[in-house]
Amino acid sequence: MPTTVTIVGAGGIGSHLLATLVPAAHRGALSESLGGIVFRVHDSDTISAENLAHQRFLPSQVGSSKVRALKGSLAEFESENLEIQAIPSDVRSTSDISGSDIIVVAVDSSEARRVAHKSPGRWLDLRCSGDGFIAIDHRVGGDRVSSLTTEQPPMSCQLEGSIESGNIQFGFLSAAAHGAQWVIQSLRELSGEESTLPPMPQSASITFGTLGRLETVQGVEG
Repeated sequence: MPTTVTIVGAGGIGSHLLATLVPAAHRGALSESLGGIVFRVHDSDTISAENLAHQRFLPSQVGSSKVRALKGSLAEFESENLEIQAIPSDVRSTSDISGSDIIVVAVDSSEARRVAHKSPGRWLDLRCSGDGFIAIDHRVGGDRVSSLTTEQPPMSCQLEGSIESGNIQFGFLSAAAHGAQWVIQSLRELSGEESTLPPMPQSASITFGTLGRLETVQGVEG
């Protein structure tokens, strides 16, 4: 059975995360040792003109499904060892992510986050605002995770007025880079490789560097 990586969200973080991971994993011993890799991406949204400033889409794709556009742009990397599944719906229950070996939440949805946090396996919750991001994963204690996952309306990773003024902030790229490194190292762990270490849970800013690290639970794998 192939190893399944589920990415929840195809916006600023998710579109760049998938576009980074697919080329990195499309060939070589890692995908072969895992029996192949399936990248499953969930998002019900369509591409708007406002998305183009900070998401990995083209003007000609405005109005298209985000997940289908991503799959189309990356389809040449697919092979017997790598598959991209575009799912144009949001994650609302554990059944939506069943069968996932690795889950990455890259959407500003408290509901989707809580679903991922219930997973008994490896999960990563990426959030960004402006030039900063926070990365929480399965190694962080449940009480701390809950305290960081309060109910709030969805927000853009761009600060108010940034797109209109051209003052684009790039915390989403830092979050995507953290996520890509985390996923590759987690895949190496699943393949049985030793001496692997996914990036630690943390908050950081491009301008100010690492802002803090989140305490992890002793004895949690990965």
